[in-house]
Amino acid sequence: MKTRRILTLTAIAALVALVVMSAGRGTKPVQAKTAVDQPQAPAGVYTTTITPADIPPEFPPEAIPVLVGTWQIELTEEGANIVSKDGEVVVIGSYTASPSHVVLRDEEGPLACFDGHGIATGVYNWSFQNNELVLTPVLDRCAGRRIVSSAHPLQLQ
Repeated sequence: MKTRRILTLTAIAALVALVVMSAGRGTKPVQAKTAVDQPQAPAGVYTTTITPADIPPEFPPEAIPVLVGTWQIELTEEGANIVSKDGEVVVIGSYTASPSHVVLRDEEGPLACFDGHGIATGVYNWSFQNNELVLTPVLDRCAGRRIVSSAHPLQLQ
């Protein structure tokens, strides 16, 4: 069991390193294309609404009001990630993307997740269909970012 967990963590670490290294060639997100017309990085302005029903029961009750509201996530062509809640900017960070993964990194703001142990970065699988960006967590220790980013498809504005 311990060996399996170590292998899983090693595989996730390798995936994060691969995504970060492949996207680290500048400030713009990677926009890989193939003959199959690979989708580009998901730059745009997206919204979602979080309700109390979206929050897992094990989440601390005093933190629920922090998450409930209307959220806007802007992913710029230059690689910035700007998150607002109810019209107020609460996180400023960056992101990089590959054709299948996006890495979100919080850098500042009253609701930003950051410390010396990797909580600032979240890795997600992504897909885009019908003006909706679907983020599926691969590895994100920031519970608030994980809920806001993946409770519902993010609606392109």
